[in-house]
Amino acid sequence: MQARHGITLFLLFLSLGTAHRAWAYPEYRVTVVAPANSSATDINEDGVVVGSYPFSTTSVHAFLNRGKGLVDLGALRGTASSAVAINDKCQVLGHWFTSAGQQRGFIYYRGTARDIGVNAGFLTTYSDINNDGYITAYGTVPDSFAGPHGFLRSPGGTFRDIGSLPFDNPMTFAYALNNYKQITGASGPLLFPDQPLRAFNWSRGVFRDLGDFGTEPNAGRAINDRGESTGYAALVTGFRDRHAFLYSGGRLSDIDGRPGTEDSSSEGTGINNHGHVVGNSNHLSGFVYRGKRMQSLNALIDPARGWDIRFPQAINDAGQIAATAFRSGVQYAVRLDLIRPLALKAEGLELAAKAATEAESKADADAQAREVVQAVKQ
Repeated sequence: MQARHGITLFLLFLSLGTAHRAWAYPEYRVTVVAPANSSATDINEDGVVVGSYPFSTTSVHAFLNRGKGLVDLGALRGTASSAVAINDKCQVLGHWFTSAGQQRGFIYYRGTARDIGVNAGFLTTYSDINNDGYITAYGTVPDSFAGPHGFLRSPGGTFRDIGSLPFDNPMTFAYALNNYKQITGASGPLLFPDQPLRAFNWSRGVFRDLGDFGTEPNAGRAINDRGESTGYAALVTGFRDRHAFLYSGGRLSDIDGRPGTEDSSSEGTGINNHGHVVGNSNHLSGFVYRGKRMQSLNALIDPARGWDIRFPQAINDAGQIAATAFRSGVQYAVRLDLIRPLALKAEGLELAAKAATEAESKADADAQAREVVQAVKQ
């Protein structure tokens, strides 16, 4: 009788201890980086987050947050702007909108936003920027029945049409690139009502079809410096059913973990050089995948804060995540920081790190000192 009672107390202690640890020791700390109704789009290796926030009741502006507060990036000569991506030099890629409603591109660097226009003859959407200033974009010809073209823009402003997978009347979306100018995206024939797009990786002019889970549409949404990519691939179970994937070592893996059933939806949106993936799903909300299984980010933060980390967009090698989260029905751009930061290095990568000269470091510091920083309420 005494032994049974002791075992019961021991099991109760373990269960209470486990529950307490799940609450008392969350993995991530949530920091709000922009005001209510903002959204986050990217994060660089220094933890700088970019996104968009409501500048007024009728307009949004691009922002960056280095951890000291929000910096409004302005709208050039237009009415609104949005940030798309940031590289490790803190060059921010975005769009600005003229008073006539035209969407154009800009790069913000060292306190100045510079118009980079559009690819002549195309309605241009910019999607990513790497550390050397190469940019991915896609665009359509106005009043044309042709599908979008994918482009790689050089730092000098020259656009290269990257082509397509071998289809008649093809279309290509270039969604992301890495520091080796490898691109991931989606390509396929322009058909109606739905396009059977295929996920691809592109390198030095060569397309690689990433495969599928039995059907289309599929798309690559992010790529790391190893050439590993993530995105979504459609399932044969039902219309719009799809699972997040990891493409690595020439193999497409379903990382969702659920059997293929109807009403199953997930998507990878960011990947770091460790192969860790973030994204969203209809059963976990925002998730992180670190090689074993998808984990809900909501289960890895303090539940007392009331956050729903719904749309993670990017993850850096330190494990920091840029996301759009909801609390009390209001959305905010946030950064998630590991409470116990990763001490890992991305082994095997020999990408040359370009050391900043003393003059460059001073120019960066001077530009940051001139930035107007707005406090953000937690």
